[in-house]
Amino acid sequence: MPDFVVPSTVHVNLGERGDMVVLNTHTGQWHLLNETGRVVFEELRRTGDLGLAVLALQARFPSVDTNALRTDVDRLVTDLVERDLLRLTRRAGGVPVALPERRSVPVSVRSRALTLLCLLAAVLLLRLPLRVSISLVLWLKRRLARRAATLSEGLAALQAVHAMSRWFPGRVACMELSLTTVLISATQGRGLDWCFGHSSDPLTFHSWVETGGGVVQLSDDEPVSATYRRVLAV
Repeated sequence: MPDFVVPSTVHVNLGERGDMVVLNTHTGQWHLLNETGRVVFEELRRTGDLGLAVLALQARFPSVDTNALRTDVDRLVTDLVERDLLRLTRRAGGVPVALPERRSVPVSVRSRALTLLCLLAAVLLLRLPLRVSISLVLWLKRRLARRAATLSEGLAALQAVHAMSRWFPGRVACMELSLTTVLISATQGRGLDWCFGHSSDPLTFHSWVETGGGVVQLSDDEPVSATYRRVLAV
């Protein structure tokens, strides 16, 4: 059995500089993979074997340290799975894939109901043009958020969202997780920043939350500050 499969909703086109343009019709999002990402993605699309993808990258870049290549592949594959460009068929062996663990945390019935409502609201907001979603989030924060959330308050909100996302039947990735966390905090009178950014190599995009300039993330999340450059904070 292969480690990964590419969903039928993923469509690709080779670029002019050795890169690859990817359209996911399920999410409606475009992605750009540089040459490194293209080599890995093509091998995974062809064989689904993570080990062979690492070997293909080693053959293309023999002078690069093997451990560094494996780290890059690990990070890339994590991003591809999170964006539903790859789907894991079983826990891959050989190279560890840092997929986020879903935490089980005790949450009250009232908190679960609030989290579910905010998650549904986030899903609906993300169906709108992004500029509209951003305007609505800014309006909501101005109306409800009386002060900035502390880091511990932000973590509590994010943990609640992770716990609820286990039972949500739809797609819950970084955009849904981060926006829901911002909405929950706003309803509690606390402000969190909804942030958008990208990594450089490979070029990938991400959304997360911050407070007071500090990133709100669980211990098993991919480090944001070391990987992504913030482009916008809402």
